[in-house]
Amino acid sequence: MNLIGNERIRTQIEIAAKSAIRRNTALPHILFSGAAGCGKTSTARKLAHDIRVDFLSVLPDSLKTVDDVWHLMERLNYDSYNEYGDRTGPIKPSIVFIDEIHNLSMKTQETLGVAMENWALESKSNGKLIWLPYFTIVGATTNDGILSKPFRDRFKLRFLFKPYTFEESEMILSEHCRRLGIGIDSMARSAIARRGRGVPRILVGYLERARDRMLYEDDERVTLEMVEETFRSLNIDKEGLTEAEIKILMILFEAKEAIGLENLSVLSGEAHKTIQNSVEPYLIQKGFLLRTGKGRKITEKGGEYLLQEGYYGKKNIRREIDATYVRK
Repeated sequence: MNLIGNERIRTQIEIAAKSAIRRNTALPHILFSGAAGCGKTSTARKLAHDIRVDFLSVLPDSLKTVDDVWHLMERLNYDSYNEYGDRTGPIKPSIVFIDEIHNLSMKTQETLGVAMENWALESKSNGKLIWLPYFTIVGATTNDGILSKPFRDRFKLRFLFKPYTFEESEMILSEHCRRLGIGIDSMARSAIARRGRGVPRILVGYLERARDRMLYEDDERVTLEMVEETFRSLNIDKEGLTEAEIKILMILFEAKEAIGLENLSVLSGEAHKTIQNSVEPYLIQKGFLLRTGKGRKITEKGGEYLLQEGYYGKKNIRREIDATYVRK
């Protein structure tokens, strides 16, 4: 499995992995943070594949009790240990991948943290500490700030996954075209990359929708026309903005003042969490929206974009943009 981008992160992990193998121990526990779909899961899977250890993927909902944690620990690799937990040969510490790890309860974070630190857990029957084989927790999160500090401190390696560059996005699309066995024109690939936000999950999703149109039209190659028609049907504009994102910008544009999250939710019909987690991040990244002490506010750049793209018709842009907008 070839991964694109994040070379610095992968190099640091490779160094730590080689050191752990030489010392016959486990990799330090690793925390991956960053936007969803930016390669955290793929990187964890490739790590387990490269060092030839078991990959155990679990969700926070499956780790609600101490018994749940014990059940997970019983799935670890116990080869090359004696009855006392001493290593008797080369060990293969399992990679335990926990997606959205910030959703673990505080009690589970405490229980798991003890196991991560001491390689031992209290017996379910008599409360005595029982040894565990070495293992590595790889946690993935979009919000590491809500992890308890003691639990977060257990992760000695912490990495932030950022959106991919435009060039990397094109490489990702080319790689997936190869896997899908389809051709794609360079302009079509660029059009998808421009709207994909640097997130492989989104890029591949758009590519597959264009692939579907290609097959519908009985063609063998994805063209720019197919891609543009696909985005028109999805209501995705040239910068990758969705209908919900445009709606939020238009509400703020018309208000010409900051609007609190609750009021914005009522006006837009979008849930608070949807606005916070799905709508705002890309608008902020593009420089179209700001969070202020008084609420959400469109920027000058955001207002110009709405006008330039005809969401309010072609107007005198400089006259429409006034001091109520925050300059970037």
